[in-house]
Amino acid sequence: MWQGIRICFTLFALHSAAAPAHINRLALFPDKSAWCEAKNITQIVGHTGCQPRSIQNRACLGQCFSYSVPNTFPQSTESLAHCDSCMPAQTQWEVVTLECPGSEDSPRVDKLVERILHCSCQSCSKETGQEGTVMQLYPADNTLDSAPSLTDPLIADPKSHAQGEQ
Repeated sequence: MWQGIRICFTLFALHSAAAPAHINRLALFPDKSAWCEAKNITQIVGHTGCQPRSIQNRACLGQCFSYSVPNTFPQSTESLAHCDSCMPAQTQWEVVTLECPGSEDSPRVDKLVERILHCSCQSCSKETGQEGTVMQLYPADNTLDSAPSLTDPLIADPKSHAQGEQ
């Protein structure tokens, strides 16, 4: 019984403290730890009427902690819930040009592709929308292993440049 009270108190202390970047261990599972990695993938970028292109990118993969403690009614304390997810921590946008040989109107289509550089366990409620954000765009010959150049950034809104499906 005391262990249950201690666990609830620990969870409440974690919840009421300033929002942590993520939880790496839980008292109930001391031998388990959260992990999140950027794994290399081959991504196919396509557009109707254009030749698809394969590019090297990364995807976030991992196991991050979440928990939910049952409520009471009437509620005596705040709900104890926490959710972390493995998601991009650092990205950059890149223009990928597709050749569209059958189209006279636009023989090329530029697609904006989000490149994942690093991943981490982050709050599930983290804003993922990109509207109105400032982004840096890099030419397609940039590799994932090189550091992004900050000397000549292009500021853009991805929704105004993205065309069709990715």
